[in-house]
Amino acid sequence: MYSFTLKLRAAAFAALAVIITVEPRSILGEEAGAAASKAEPLSLVVMDPLAAPLSCPCVAGYAQRKYEVLAEEFEKTLGRPVVLTFSESLTKALQKEGCTTAHVIIGKDSVVRADAKTHKFKVTPVAQLSGLDGKTTQTGMIVVPANDPAKSIADLKGYKIIFGPTYCSEKSAAARKLLESAGVEIPPLDEAEVSAACSDGALKILEWGDDVRGATVISSYAAPLLEGCGTIKKGDLRVIAETEPVPFITAFVTNKVAKPERKAIRKLLHASGENQKLKTALESLIGFIPLEEDYPHRKAAKKQAESAAAQERTDAADGGEEKKAAAAWPGWRGPNRDGRCPELPARLADAPQFVWRQPLGRSGLGGIAADEKYVVVGDRDPTNTFDVWRCYSAADGAELWTRQYPAPGKLDYDNMPRATPQIAGEFVYVHGAFGDLRCIDLAAGVPLWQMNIRTEFGASDELIWGTCASPLVVGDKVIINPGAPEASIVALDAYTGKPVWQAPGGIHAFASPIVAELGGVSQLIAYDRRTLGGFDIDSGRRLWTLTPPIEGDFNVPTPVVVDGKLLLVSENNGARLHKFNDDGTIVEEPVAVNRNLRPDMSTPTAVGRRVFCVWNKLFCLDAAKGLEPVWIGKDRSLHDYAPIIASDDRLLVLGKGGELLLIDAKADQFRIISRMRVFDNPTDREAEPFAHPALVGSKLYLRGELELACIDLATK
Repeated sequence: MYSFTLKLRAAAFAALAVIITVEPRSILGEEAGAAASKAEPLSLVVMDPLAAPLSCPCVAGYAQRKYEVLAEEFEKTLGRPVVLTFSESLTKALQKEGCTTAHVIIGKDSVVRADAKTHKFKVTPVAQLSGLDGKTTQTGMIVVPANDPAKSIADLKGYKIIFGPTYCSEKSAAARKLLESAGVEIPPLDEAEVSAACSDGALKILEWGDDVRGATVISSYAAPLLEGCGTIKKGDLRVIAETEPVPFITAFVTNKVAKPERKAIRKLLHASGENQKLKTALESLIGFIPLEEDYPHRKAAKKQAESAAAQERTDAADGGEEKKAAAAWPGWRGPNRDGRCPELPARLADAPQFVWRQPLGRSGLGGIAADEKYVVVGDRDPTNTFDVWRCYSAADGAELWTRQYPAPGKLDYDNMPRATPQIAGEFVYVHGAFGDLRCIDLAAGVPLWQMNIRTEFGASDELIWGTCASPLVVGDKVIINPGAPEASIVALDAYTGKPVWQAPGGIHAFASPIVAELGGVSQLIAYDRRTLGGFDIDSGRRLWTLTPPIEGDFNVPTPVVVDGKLLLVSENNGARLHKFNDDGTIVEEPVAVNRNLRPDMSTPTAVGRRVFCVWNKLFCLDAAKGLEPVWIGKDRSLHDYAPIIASDDRLLVLGKGGELLLIDAKADQFRIISRMRVFDNPTDREAEPFAHPALVGSKLYLRGELELACIDLATK
């Protein structure tokens, strides 16, 4: 129970709207400020009732949020002047001189949404502000006079109840839901008594006294203020119930903001947790954070983001050459985990055309993820006890950020991360060899959530080669394989890391999962140590299980889709091609087998019905003719393992010593079109390249023994 005195200066602040223009020169310096002053001002409208101009200093250190500090951060980041407007409503803000539109709106979630709808602003939530307690929510409190006989919400039957306006969800919708669940009869919305200010409702029920049994709903965020203000005696009111939490302060961008600036705004807000000055100014424990798992409008927000991303892809597709420049290699074996790319050069240059080179700490196993802006790769510190994730500028190789964390232990083949990072939108998911999984804001380098998947889900098997599977992002889920008895494969919420589902099974395998449509059913394909399974993506329900006839496979190569069938390769069972039934289940007896292709690491790549895979030689098999060889090629650079990137007519194979082979994929015999040695030093010359390269447009990102290099494959 709460006891507090009530006094709100709502009447005084109801009409208040303050406009502050942040001076560019004071933030950016004379030259940058002059340039910024020419840009259209960013309109930041603050409707947060705990902002200093919208509240009163009744309680020390509370309800005095200084958004001027945030406006300065926007000014620095965006390079344009900021008009900061404080107002209790968007309507009143837009009536003020200097505030002609709204680009960013920060305020009570339900109030901003209602006002935006009135003014036909399309708003997208980008972050929630945490309070001093770390929470991003508020509740509605149902209060009665202290001497009222009601002890619980059920006792309010027959009471006259004062609600808040419908746009205040904590005082209207949430409160009505709570009362209805307790069997309390309440009037229809259009007949209910409403008080806009918490103080008005509180004063009314006190004035009614014993003549009318009454209760009112107030906002939880107001409680500290109400105790500090004075006209109602302390102990006059008592809280008998609280609603479920509802979102409190949310930051929205409107449709008036260009896409690049939306990303910059989101990045700035999500990084606020590392800005102590900003957190202090906003009276916040951890600053603005991404939308939480229980955010009611989260699905709609994600749908908006996905729609925007789809539109960006459409725009890129309309650009011809721009499409190639904007292509990405976001994770393991490219966009579709199949090793395919739109185009490879007609031939390789005589010598590599280096765009940039960067040193790395240790020889690496994990692959490279890249898009048109960022390149991400895993590394280790000099003591070999910390995972280190590095992000570079794709344009010039400048190191943009590094993130490291303790990951002690000892594994066969060193302790380096094996998994390839997975870029998904504005985030990158990284997975270390000891089970550490993190979601990192790609632009800011700020971790959004983290866990050790083995500890989290209770995996207890001995780590010998480490956790190897590359995270797979499917919609709003991250798929990973802890290998625990009740959580062999799990799906995590991509935005929070919270478990969505977990599927029981065996200990973890080393292959990365894929998503494919087989037998007309879109499904997740994933290994455990002994079996392969198909899983429903939404629920994790196992659709089928395939156990190979010969035990003991390491299950390192990734499954590959070939002409609607599934190709599997392993060291004990060879290459097998499986059909699927119409219900999406696998036919256990393979339709084709090749016992001679038996790689323990290399994953095949399919071009049409041809299958290419390196295992000491380069195999070209015909899937339409029972996996019979078309040709088998030998070369000095081909050993146990080599990654392959394929276009419709050529293969790019990274062989021993960092030597690239460009091979004709359509020829009826093994034909090397051209070759190029990328790294030519004693350290690299005999090394086998275990890290899969990334290809974005004509830029190839390769990992040598102790360096990361970008070369341009475009011939001049």
